Amino acid sequence: MTSSGLEPARSAHVSTRQGYVVVDVETTGFSPSRGDRICEIALVSLNAQGETVDEWHSLVDPGRGTGAVHVHGITGAMVAGAPMIEELLDEVWQRIAGRVLVAHNASFDLRFLRHLPGSEWVTETLCTQRLAPGFIPDGRWTLAACCERAGIPLLGAHAALADARATAELFRFYLRTGVSWAEKLERAAQAPEWRPCGLPQRHPRRR
Repeated sequence: MTSSGLEPARSAHVSTRQGYVVVDVETTGFSPSRGDRICEIALVSLNAQGETVDEWHSLVDPGRGTGAVHVHGITGAMVAGAPMIEELLDEVWQRIAGRVLVAHNASFDLRFLRHLPGSEWVTETLCTQRLAPGFIPDGRWTLAACCERAGIPLLGAHAALADARATAELFRFYLRTGVSWAEKLERAAQAPEWRPCGLPQRHPRRR
């Protein structure tokens, strides 16, 4: 299920073995090892040139309180009836397998993704925050600050899809300078083909 006006690229995230996928997660806290969970996830798939080919996002029932509602705006009522993250793993990993994972402050998103079954499909990563000093003037390195200096609008910050879209635009800003991550693309494309996890799924809820 996509949540944009884009025509879904049917299985482009599976059959096209070279590209990027931008991820953003909203969570109940900072530490999955202490019980914090994902409460929203978004994935924006890009081809090797950085063009968007697919978008997907879902609210997620964390099985507990949603945490800092004043930050991400996700209430318990919003996730009531949403799928658990385990029910979405096939959707998540089929978009990640064979692609370079891109995120802003990637260590945070990776902390939660690597806590999930199937995380071996995350093979190559890039962090737009860590890359930022090479592409935009010095300043704060939050997503909002980087987007502002790069001239990229960020509407609805701290919503997973909005942040993933903005991160994808920031990444395209980097790519337009002529930089290449061809070796990462090649290594990611050589990863094992995605295999279904065999877990039950329900349709993601739209926000």
